[in-house]
Amino acid sequence: MPIDDLLIALFLILLLSRLLGETCQRFGWPGVVGEIAAGVLLGPSVLGWLAPNPLLANIAELGIILLLFSIGTETSIKRLYHAGTQVLLVALSGIVLPLLFTGLAAFYWLSLPPFAALFYGCALTATSIGISLRVLKDAGQQQQHSSQIILGAAVADDIAGVILLSLLFSSATGAGFAPLPLLKLVLTLLVFLVFAPPLGRLLIYLLRFASGHARNEGYEAVVMLALICLFAWLAHHAGAPALLGGFSAGLALSRQFVWPWQRYLQNPFAFTNKLEHAMQPLTEVFAPVFFVYVGISIDVSQLQLSSTDLLWLAGIVLLALAGKLLAGLAVQGPWRDKWLVGCAMIPRGEVGLVFAQLGLQLQIITTDIFTGLVLVIATTTLLGPLLLKALLPHNHVQKTPQ
Repeated sequence: MPIDDLLIALFLILLLSRLLGETCQRFGWPGVVGEIAAGVLLGPSVLGWLAPNPLLANIAELGIILLLFSIGTETSIKRLYHAGTQVLLVALSGIVLPLLFTGLAAFYWLSLPPFAALFYGCALTATSIGISLRVLKDAGQQQQHSSQIILGAAVADDIAGVILLSLLFSSATGAGFAPLPLLKLVLTLLVFLVFAPPLGRLLIYLLRFASGHARNEGYEAVVMLALICLFAWLAHHAGAPALLGGFSAGLALSRQFVWPWQRYLQNPFAFTNKLEHAMQPLTEVFAPVFFVYVGISIDVSQLQLSSTDLLWLAGIVLLALAGKLLAGLAVQGPWRDKWLVGCAMIPRGEVGLVFAQLGLQLQIITTDIFTGLVLVIATTTLLGPLLLKALLPHNHVQKTPQ
């Protein structure tokens, strides 16, 4: 991508995402809806000024990595641990129910072969971890019990998505089911999630020691960004989504960091506060790029569907919504928490688009099926934040700076 194209693309993305995001918030809608709408407007769906591009995709992924870092700094591992059973039930239900509902619908309604129907259902199982968490963060609700369940279930969804994608890819390419590589992948992911946060805390101690010798301003932002990139790289090479590396780096800064030997790695609060605040401007700049890119990846202009096709797709959208809403019933507590969790699990976003794109490349699904699947993903991506926002308290208290 030439530098002049990149510069004008970033100008349009940053400006329009801010304008539409602010406009949505003034109407009481989640800002993320405006950012996705900015991508739809700029992309091939409407104006056609921007198209999916590997460089923009990488910048967008950096944005979601930084957002998950920010979420990690405010996450309580202890609460995640105490909500463990509910997290697993929500995650398992949120995978099995949509897969069952939409897979059967694709088989019977769209007349897909069994493997293609399975792939179609799998594309609608994973939750886009960034979209709902952004809505909760903007509403100051990220510390609530239901938010911790959403976070844990979304992380479990991401891991399950990686495993499902690996299985389907192996089957589609003729490699078959290989249990040992799959077991190795699962163990690697678990080892990474367990040991990455304490390793991050240890590196933070080293960075604090080195900060005494730093003479240039911006030390905290530079070293923290370097640490986030390192952990994202480690996560990628462990077979996990890179965004889990950013999340792990955030956990290392968290005030609620819990580890069996944490008395040896206590939080150096003054320094970690500096690191966290130094990263906030970067997160505010790059996170919207991700949501805009989700909109750019959606090409509504390619839709050539009959009224019957639209009716079937509307039914699949309802089934995709029902599968995630029913998963929220596993949450113990008031009905509002159950619906909150269910609505937060609805958006498919970039995860579903990755599945859809892979299915098209491997010729598992045809172009018209791919287009319809993208429409279903786009609908859930936009409906999820709107439903979640409607359930959140309107007069929340903003988080005060620490």
